[in-house]
Order: sequence, then C-alpha cells, then structure tokens
Amino acid sequence: MSLPRTLLATATLLVATCSLTAQNPPAGFTYQTLVDGPLQSATAMAFLPDGRLLITERATGNIRLFRDGALQAAPWATIPVNAGGSYAEAGLLGIAVDPAFPANGYVYVFYTNASGSENLIGRLQENGGVGTNLTVLSPAGAIGAQLYHNAGSMVFGHDGLLYVGTGDALGGANAADLNDWHGKVLRFEVPNLTIPASNPFPGNAVYTYGHRNQFGLAVHPVTSVIYQTENGGALMDELNRLVPGGNYGWPVYEGVESPQNPATVDPLVSYAPTTAPTGTCFYTGDHWPLQFKNTWFFTDYNMNRLRMLTLNAAGTALVSQTVFDTLPGSGYGVVTGPDGNLWMLTNDSGGFGADELGRYVHQNESFPSAQISSTSNKSLGASVTTCIHGATGAIAVPWLSLARHQVPVPTIFGNWWVPTDALLEAQLIVADERVYQMLQLPNSPAFVGASIHMQGVVLDATGTFTLTNPSELVVRG
Repeated sequence: MSLPRTLLATATLLVATCSLTAQNPPAGFTYQTLVDGPLQSATAMAFLPDGRLLITERATGNIRLFRDGALQAAPWATIPVNAGGSYAEAGLLGIAVDPAFPANGYVYVFYTNASGSENLIGRLQENGGVGTNLTVLSPAGAIGAQLYHNAGSMVFGHDGLLYVGTGDALGGANAADLNDWHGKVLRFEVPNLTIPASNPFPGNAVYTYGHRNQFGLAVHPVTSVIYQTENGGALMDELNRLVPGGNYGWPVYEGVESPQNPATVDPLVSYAPTTAPTGTCFYTGDHWPLQFKNTWFFTDYNMNRLRMLTLNAAGTALVSQTVFDTLPGSGYGVVTGPDGNLWMLTNDSGGFGADELGRYVHQNESFPSAQISSTSNKSLGASVTTCIHGATGAIAVPWLSLARHQVPVPTIFGNWWVPTDALLEAQLIVADERVYQMLQLPNSPAFVGASIHMQGVVLDATGTFTLTNPSELVVRG
C-alpha cells in the first residue's frame, strides 16, 4: 500500500477503516450484500467458468467457494501460508483460473510460504469439487517475501498468458533490476510457467519493471492492453497502462516524471495525496446502461471508495473520472461477474482483507436476462460462460449464434434477436436466481474477432415463456 510504511501510517489506516461511510451509488444502482462476516481477510477473487466464485483469504490460506448464492462452509482448498499481522500484506494474495479450466481444472495462486521466507506461484487442480495437488511452479528463492510489498495480483490476458504482479520487497533497487523478479509484472505461459518467446526481454519473465507495490491488474476488453494499480511511496499513487518492456520509474520516480525521462513510462493517472488504489477491473457486462460499457473501476484503500474512469477509445488517455460509490470500509477485489454485474470485496471490520462480498446491479436489467462472457478474458480455444437470470424454480434454455437479427422479430414471448443455431442444455434455476453453463470454444484463428450472440427463454412456475435480452461476446485470443 501507499500505507502502511510506519507505525504512524498503520494508525492512519486504522482510522480510515473505522470511519465507515454510507453507500451511495449512482441513481438506478443497488448494492446487494451477499456475504458479511464469515469471510476473513479476503484479498482476491476469480470466477470459475461454471459460475462459482473462488475467494482467497489472506490470513487463513483458505480459498472459499461462493456457489448458488451462498458462501460454502468448507474451503475449496487450504494453502499453508505465513500472513504476518492483521495489516501485513502477506499470505494468500492472488488467484487466477486457467482459460482451459473445463479441460484441465487448473487454478493458479500467489502466496507467502509457511516460513514467511518467500512468495510462491502455485497451481491447484480441481478434483471432486475441491482444489487438490498444490504444485509450486516458481523457481526456489525467485520472489523473496517481506511483511509488506509482496504484491500477488494475477490475471490472464486475451493472449492466454498469465500476468503476475510482484512488489519490491521493501527494496527499491530490486524494482529496477531486470535479473530480479521483485517490483515487476511477470508474464508466463501455462500450465508450467514457461517464458514466452514474445516477452520483451528474451529468456526473461519480466514484462514491465520499476514497480513499487501493486495490487491490481486488469485487461482492457477491446485493446487487450493490461492496466495496473500501483501504490507510491509518500508522494503519488499511479494507474498504469502497461507497455511491454516499460520501466515505470521506481525507485527514482513517483507519478509523472519531472523533468521528463524518455527511458521511463509516465502513469496514465496519478494521485496526490496518496489514496492506495487496490483492486481493479473493466466493466464488460450487458446489464448496465451503455455509458458504463468498458469503463475502468478501482478501489482506493485509504478513502473507502470505488472509483470509475472513462478512457478514450484507444485506452491511452483519461476522459473523466468520478467516485462511483463510498464503501462500508476499504476495498480489495473488484470484477465483472458472469451475470453481467460488478462484484467486489470490502471490509467493515479492520485489518488488511475483506469480510464482505457484494455486487452492484442496475434497475435497467431486464428480467429474465442473459449474459455471455469469458471469466478468464481469453475466449479463443478457451472457456466461456452463459448466465440466465430468472426466477427460482424456472427452467432456462439458452442458445447461441454467430449472427443476430438486424431488428428484433416480435413474438408473443418478447423480442427474438438471436437465431437458434446452437441450442444449449435446459437448466433449472435453483438458487440466487441465476444458472450458468460453461462451454469450450474451438481453437481456430478464423474465430478471432467474431461475435458470439446469446439469448434465452425462461419458463416460469406460472407456465409463462419470456425471452431474455440478447448478449454478445467478441472472441479474443
């Protein structure tokens, strides 16, 4: 974080955490509290392509499972960790789901080992509904650990490669050293963390460097560029657009360089005084008003806020920014869910990590509704998720097509937008008014840039058929 760095800074965070504020999202939005209390020090989350949500608990090493509208009592997996104290930035810190999860069941994690000596990148495999066979993939000693500045954010890009953010381990010189994995964004092929030939430094896992302490990575839904939240020292925090091979300046610079140095990359946005930006994502759903599509969200730890930024079409400049909502406490993970809503982790009980899971929904969403998405970002040759939101006890039938009617075809059940070229399995909606299906797309380059359209019909308990909205997924890979 920008804080804590000293006992005084820790005290400042305690005050910020305890000064809780009432939530006030924009008109038309509702915040739904899904879990409040049973979570302990949660810092990251990742959706499985079948709609289940995995949540990391920093201090316990548990990966919790949210399924069918409820947090399950038994953890999906437990990893031996050393988490330090209540406000330490160590323990189970990051998680990402393999784009080929339906075929291989792989989930990747970033954590501080039980001795507290180093951070590890590991791989789990789901077997019988739980995570098993923890395998360490990172080289021994590659990412030394401290109580702070360990990082741990993980995300898959549209290219199917795994991006991993690391902190400088309280040593600024580490961030500038290309032979050191601290203070970097690393880029790997999976499942074994091999180094891609396309990396900017041959034979090197480093994608970008010169980072101090980062907490979030997000993929631009159109340009495929990776964006990052980074905490500065005492001067400025940064939001960065990552350029392959870019040097982001730490420990020499915070914020915009003055005078300009052509060897380093300026942040897209900087904040002074520091706000401690943490979790981040782009909104990619179909259920919010159009002006929110592809907007960039992040949580700021110090101010208990969820912020929203609009970028230009190229993603290279800020157009506008606003506070989307004030939170009950500090924010951590934020992600667009496969139901087309924004999900987030927040905290109203102190310590580093969340105790609450919630989501933002908009009154604009039709009911029933449909959403198609890629929870891992990559879709070519990878998994996609369909979601039908309808009444509990109803039967939902989704279908897909590579085409869409130019104008809707009126029917007695509603507007028909998507030809029924590929009819999917009928499903019973049993909990949380949502039902999901996961699919594996063909790995054919001819599909890159193609649009997959989805629609569905819902038969409710009264015998009424209702068509959903159409939803679109552009194939990336």
